[in-house]
Amino acid sequence: MEDGRSADVVVVGAGFAGLAAAHELAGAGARVAVAEARDRVGGRVLTRLLPDGTQLDLGGQWVGPSQHEMRELIARYRVPTYPTPEHGRAVVDYEGTLVDALPPEAMALRGELDRLSREVPADAPWTHPRARSWDGTTLASWLAGRTGDPAVARAVGRQTAGGLLSLDAADASLLETLFYLAGGGGLDVLVGFAGGAQAERLVGGPQELAIRMAAALPAGTIRLGAPVRRIEHGPGGAVVHAGGLRLEAAHVIVAIPPVLAGRIEYDPPLPPQRDGLTQRMASGYALKTHAVYQEPFWRARGLSGISFSSAGVLTETVDNTPPGGPSAVLTSFAYGADAHLLRARTPRDRRRAVLDRLGELFGDEARDPVAYVEFDWCAEPWTRGCFSGHLAPGGWTGFGPALRAPAGVLHWAGTETATRWNGYFDGAVQSGRRAAAEILTGAPDGAGGHVPPLPDRSDPGRSGGGPGGSP
Repeated sequence: MEDGRSADVVVVGAGFAGLAAAHELAGAGARVAVAEARDRVGGRVLTRLLPDGTQLDLGGQWVGPSQHEMRELIARYRVPTYPTPEHGRAVVDYEGTLVDALPPEAMALRGELDRLSREVPADAPWTHPRARSWDGTTLASWLAGRTGDPAVARAVGRQTAGGLLSLDAADASLLETLFYLAGGGGLDVLVGFAGGAQAERLVGGPQELAIRMAAALPAGTIRLGAPVRRIEHGPGGAVVHAGGLRLEAAHVIVAIPPVLAGRIEYDPPLPPQRDGLTQRMASGYALKTHAVYQEPFWRARGLSGISFSSAGVLTETVDNTPPGGPSAVLTSFAYGADAHLLRARTPRDRRRAVLDRLGELFGDEARDPVAYVEFDWCAEPWTRGCFSGHLAPGGWTGFGPALRAPAGVLHWAGTETATRWNGYFDGAVQSGRRAAAEILTGAPDGAGGHVPPLPDRSDPGRSGGGPGGSP
């Protein structure tokens, strides 16, 4: 290389955020090296095919119509999609009784959360006039104060903190909840299927899109099996130690979950506010399981396979059967204390607890699948939780301004830093593109100065992975 550096920019992580950043930079002519700890790309997505070809998405899986960043990538890389199955009615178990919908008081509380979320600036929630009060109030305590019915509070808490944040309502502040709702368009969109955040899946899984994005980058860009343990940084650039590699660059984009970003050794240490943020932003702890059957027997009973329960070990289920099968799949989600209790059981007891609950919801046939698959992202050393990270109560007002602000030549990406569709693929892509733009244009560096932009090396004749290029 002409200046002795390994690259202009080193990107840490080859999930959607890191891949999006690499494409923006490469398209502008920058030399990019992506260091990925795993032996694959995709980050928190992982698709597994059963021996008969049935697709299981063990990590993130859905896209919605208003997730424009992902829609553009899906079209560019020609990855087909299909609608999430909804054959029949959903099962709503409210305190042990099957009902058509949650009670009016619960729906009114949902509406109040949506109304409050529209007041929150998603790019700076800590600036809201009531930010300190809302950040110091857990969602659980707010719900308890708005209703005298513990069952109503529990149901709304499970649907929001559980189904969206993958936490207990006692773990999330009201401000964190409102911020999340604001970025995704409200509860109806976030928990919805047709027209909502769970509208479609990708043929071959979202990992197929990540693979195609990676293949479209210049040869040698991505270094797999290269976990980043240490970053030395200063005004003149950075040295990234990734496995046995020593990568020198002018800038670094750290595009991994904050809980992992905080475990990297930085020399000099990170600014106190940024370091404090990583300590206050643990990942969620959902547990996702798949029960596989010869056929979707629930459809013959007029059921969609979608369920929500205000109590019990499973909060939600969904029909994850791909078009044409060949097998049928019921996927289940446990959140909060229920997820912790399941993890404490033996694999055999955990399987039995999940299948017994599926039997209660969909009939005895659900207790006897032909296969049962679970994958715990909390046990993954290069993830340590799912769906995404969330600031603990007090985190937004104490550390929020450090979430995206560069620390000298260090930049931060990942879905947790997104202002729209935070926690989703779309937010990850947005964050990677934003971090790349900081480098290409020279953004404020968080310390009163500006990041020096990279020199323009764009080549009109260049082909490959830049925006608009062919995969």
